[in-house]
Amino acid sequence: MKLNEKLWHQKPQQLWIASIVGLGIICWVAFLWNLGNIGLIDKTEALYVEVARQMILSNNWISPHWNDNYFYSYPAGGYWFLALSFKIFGVTEWAARFPVALSAIAVVFLVFYTLRYFGFIHNKPDNNSWQLWLTAWIGGGMMALNPAWIAWGRVAVSDMLLSSMIALGMLVFFLGYAQPQKPKTQQLYYSIFPILLAIAVLVKGPIGILLPILGIGSFLLYVGKFWEIFKEINPFRTILLFSAVALPWYIAATIIDGEVFVNEFLAVSNFKRFTNVVFNHPGPWYYYLIWGTVLMLPWSVYFPLSITNLSCWRWRKVRESSRESQLGLFALCWFITTFVFFSAAATKLPGYILPVIPAVVIIIALFWGDKFSKISSDNQHQKFFLISGIFNILILIVLAMASAISGNLIGEDSSAPTLADNLIKSRIPIIASISWGLGGFIGILLLFKKRLWRWLWSVNLFAFFAFVTFSFPTLIPLLDKERQLSFRELSMEIKQEIKPEEEIFLIGFTRYSIVYYSQHPVNFVDDSSEIKQYLAENPRQVNSILVLAESNYLKDSDLQKTNYELVSEKGAYKLIRISKKSF
Repeated sequence: MKLNEKLWHQKPQQLWIASIVGLGIICWVAFLWNLGNIGLIDKTEALYVEVARQMILSNNWISPHWNDNYFYSYPAGGYWFLALSFKIFGVTEWAARFPVALSAIAVVFLVFYTLRYFGFIHNKPDNNSWQLWLTAWIGGGMMALNPAWIAWGRVAVSDMLLSSMIALGMLVFFLGYAQPQKPKTQQLYYSIFPILLAIAVLVKGPIGILLPILGIGSFLLYVGKFWEIFKEINPFRTILLFSAVALPWYIAATIIDGEVFVNEFLAVSNFKRFTNVVFNHPGPWYYYLIWGTVLMLPWSVYFPLSITNLSCWRWRKVRESSRESQLGLFALCWFITTFVFFSAAATKLPGYILPVIPAVVIIIALFWGDKFSKISSDNQHQKFFLISGIFNILILIVLAMASAISGNLIGEDSSAPTLADNLIKSRIPIIASISWGLGGFIGILLLFKKRLWRWLWSVNLFAFFAFVTFSFPTLIPLLDKERQLSFRELSMEIKQEIKPEEEIFLIGFTRYSIVYYSQHPVNFVDDSSEIKQYLAENPRQVNSILVLAESNYLKDSDLQKTNYELVSEKGAYKLIRISKKSF
């Protein structure tokens, strides 16, 4: 790189084209390749997509509905993205996931762009310095190949839409903050900022503005620029833009649905989630210490060093530094406030921590980029860096070993009895093991030469790209076929088999996809006694009912004693018709 320093200055356009194309290929593989080749995933995705489908059918874009009931767990904004995609591309799994995947990709590119111009900690390098390009490439690659970002970026749920809008809003704010010498550009970014936060609020509620305010507010207080920036962003314009985008739906929902909206959305889905455990999702205060570490593996082993490298405790020096050199501190405030907020909440889920991932990626990318600068060429923290590198390689080796024996690690599953055997036959475990193993092997070679330690980041990107390219595309369809296909096919058969006024019951397990694929309301019950109770409490002119259940359950339940009609049987499931008189 140093020998070709002139290249970075003479051909920036070619570097931009190469970067965009390269990052685009990685994003296509990670987020778009075979996006619609599996069915909807139970529980949340199937529920979320069905609400969007109901919007299209009813043409009601204000009140979310699911299974013939209001569904105010989330605002309507997230469903609008899916519903608009349905309008353009048709109602398919691919169309449902496409807006979510685009939002995830948008964050990847904006992280790359931000690091490309502000990816430094100390003195700013030349604008076309290879260090800035390298930092941007590392950050963009980490963001695109992060397992959690890929997993949620390929599923039509609100978590990724919220996290993406928060990340885009935070980065856009910093791009404005860091460029006071360009007032027109700065004000453009400051104008986009409240619009993105308004979309976040429309996707998941007040949390969409609360988290950015906490992160940005703490950052500005620390650098001593709170009131300066408050005036700089033009608060009147900011509030006006935010209100113009976010408030109309909230006003309309309050007018139209009133008590239902206030009780279900504001009281339960927002306040109660924070103060009480809802939907049986508790967690200790250290819940996200564990999940955050796991979701960022193996990069998380470098996170303590990355924070130390920022030197943010030097308060006076930080305050005297230029705005454009404060990206690391900005990301750290973003990380800390979001992490503490969700750790303090009573209800905890792994997906809640997604908004911190771009901040963590930026902090770690700055660390690796700084490793190539003259400033980091000393021997500070070399011992800890070596230990982190060893742990990094051990994680890749453990992943390789676990992948190799993954077929044998799968226990008995009545809903997917042939999964373990077919996984072994597919040779996916071996291919995945090779991907991780090669990364670990290259990492070991790098450790033998101290001057190559700073290239350890490359083994992670190599291993993850190999896994996402060669194992992931065949693994996910296999899991779908084994666990979801038979259930999905029976759900779709209901559309042809159901009689007028006939009701549908799903026994023993909650899979919301049955509502989407059957296109009929469904009663979810734990056992047959609840069916009897329901029919007794809701007398209707119904001669029979349809029941979908696992075959093993039917053998052991009192339904076995009834004279039911077997409508269809696929895999581990049966669809049966029972005369009401049988009860």
